[in-house]
Amino acid sequence: MTQLDPAAHRTAVVEALGVLGSGPEERFDRITRMTQEAFGVPLTFLNLVHGNVVTAQSTQGWRQGGSAPAEQVFCSTTVLTNEPMVVPDALLDPRFRDLAAVTEQGIRFYAGAPLSMLDGTRVGTLCIMDATPRELSAADLDLLRDLARWAERELGHAIDRDRVTRVLEGLVPGPVEVPGHDLDTLVLRTEDGGGDVADWRLASDGALHVTMGSVAAAGRASGLLASAVRGAVVARTETAMQDAIGGLEAQITADLSAADAVGSLFHLRLDPTSGHVVFGDAGHGLAVLVRADGTSRALHSLDLPLGLQPESVPRSPATLDLAAGDRLVVCTEGVLALEGIGHLDDLAALVAAEPTGAAVVERVRALVPAGAAHDVTLVVLGRR
Repeated sequence: MTQLDPAAHRTAVVEALGVLGSGPEERFDRITRMTQEAFGVPLTFLNLVHGNVVTAQSTQGWRQGGSAPAEQVFCSTTVLTNEPMVVPDALLDPRFRDLAAVTEQGIRFYAGAPLSMLDGTRVGTLCIMDATPRELSAADLDLLRDLARWAERELGHAIDRDRVTRVLEGLVPGPVEVPGHDLDTLVLRTEDGGGDVADWRLASDGALHVTMGSVAAAGRASGLLASAVRGAVVARTETAMQDAIGGLEAQITADLSAADAVGSLFHLRLDPTSGHVVFGDAGHGLAVLVRADGTSRALHSLDLPLGLQPESVPRSPATLDLAAGDRLVVCTEGVLALEGIGHLDDLAALVAAEPTGAAVVERVRALVPAGAAHDVTLVVLGRR
């Protein structure tokens, strides 16, 4: 599966909102009307940025539902910022003076505030335009921010459970064949789209990379943040273990902070020819090695979750070697919430009692109740 870059992730979230092409809606039009009245401008827009297109979800003074190429719209720049963008006179701004809105429609003034979802993804803007140059005061900017927060709440309410679920299910990796090994997996999502992160894939050198983690955030933000983390994981399939978690952390910490979220991650690299495993654990702590003779040990880590480890303290990868009949099991909290599995020792005993990784997966699947409150994610990696 291809990596989700920030623009592709934004598009996935916009599509999950389920409002594109839905026609005029009073809840959005009320916001653009009030914005127009508050600032006394001829044009106001609630725009969504998706792919290479900007769509006017609601507008006053312009046609509803109109779209324009992103490179021809002020808002494609605004959506990349955390704060409102103000252009007092577009003719004097080299970034925008050649836009069709300026040269053909006579727009001189623009101000827009980005619209963000709970996972920190900026999906669009609330903006105002005028044919006359003007400035905005600090109080004006505060008002624009407040109106933008209102628009964000309305967009957030529009997220449909089924659409979010489809987005997240599309990010679950398919099966892979690992020479000399068996990789058995279980990924079950809650209806709201929980925050489990799961990925497994072969690198170009034949090494297997497996990642397991979770994101804890308010509401449905967990699921969308988990997809962002997985996209960052995929981007590092070819990255050395000592750099992989640190690089991923640098990429997604800002999104986690924006949503007041915490993320944990377990990441391993297996050399199939030798059974040698290098792994790192960023506050996850839910991995256990079950040897062929039935003995087991948990793979505990002292590293902190993503975003919480001081920059002065490097991540500390560790190693182990899989012998024939050994199994390495990684899970999320949802597995330990199942009846009869309250601890890693219980999971290790279940694994030791089953003949294959596939049998372990089916045993765990049978324990998941209908309407489970948590995502359930499990990976069993065994050497033949």
